[in-house]
Amino acid sequence: MTITKNDITAEVSHIGSLYEILGQREQIDDTCLLLIRADESTVLGADETEKSEVREYLARASFMSAVVSEDNDRSELSEAADMVITPQEAEDFAEKLFKDKTKKQIQEINSCFTAARTPAEEVLGTESRAFYRLMSEKNGGQLR
Repeated sequence: MTITKNDITAEVSHIGSLYEILGQREQIDDTCLLLIRADESTVLGADETEKSEVREYLARASFMSAVVSEDNDRSELSEAADMVITPQEAEDFAEKLFKDKTKKQIQEINSCFTAARTPAEEVLGTESRAFYRLMSEKNGGQLR
């Protein structure tokens, strides 16, 4: 497994099982977007326990996860991750998503995307808090 990381994204490639990611949590937990480059042999886990652990980890992760694959119908992988994108989309996905944003703005956007995994009421609360934090920052620490 290879992990390539910058301030905003982490990209995992040459991975046989997504279960391998669990052993590298400290390297990827502080990212906003995890791109998982899967090939035809990449699996979720070796058994149901591993698969369940991967699903739970990605469902609770503080980052968005995207499986990068030509095969958009990789059912097990696509069900575990937040989205499936093609390799062509992955090239500039993060740039399009976070273009011209500060690290703080990217973190707030990320919190809204990851909140979308929860019930609607929680999503609205997260979005509202993120909006007010960003407005407070823009206005020098005060809401107007």
